[in-house]
Amino acid sequence: MGKENLPAPGFYVDNDLAQLFSDTIDQLISDMGRNVTLYLPPISSGCPNCLMGFDNSSQGIYNTSNPYGPGPYNKQFPDGGICPVCKGTHEIRTAKTATYKALISRDPRDKEFSAIGKEFERNNIYRTKMQIVAYEDLKIAEKALIDGDMCVPIRDPIRRGLRDLKYVQVWWRKMDK
Repeated sequence: MGKENLPAPGFYVDNDLAQLFSDTIDQLISDMGRNVTLYLPPISSGCPNCLMGFDNSSQGIYNTSNPYGPGPYNKQFPDGGICPVCKGTHEIRTAKTATYKALISRDPRDKEFSAIGKEFERNNIYRTKMQIVAYEDLKIAEKALIDGDMCVPIRDPIRRGLRDLKYVQVWWRKMDK
């Protein structure tokens, strides 16, 4: 390993400048940011409407101790029939979304765009910048609704910041309709 010959930190980027940068980006997200809805992997749970068999699917028997009152998760059916709630799988998949405010760039022209490949049409590309609290959700997001367009991520989220990584940037491609 080489020996680094670096000056002491804090000469150009001191704590005040780093704080000013963070405050400015936060204010820009607050003032100019738009909502981006992330579509996350669905949550899976057992069906409350039927009894589970040995193969983890529905036994085809109505669960008389169903905790839900009349509604979408409590529909009686004859024994031996197919559960109308889970369609015989004994699994209920509930969609999960999260919404965050983001700075949105459409048709980005910076050098980072060329780093992700030339196979994308520029007018179908979005770049979003959000606060770091969205990072874990962005890592697993399957798609996002950005300015009315459904988009898919085209690269992993990148943490950004001046000294402290307080923001996350993601590149998205508009999905074909």
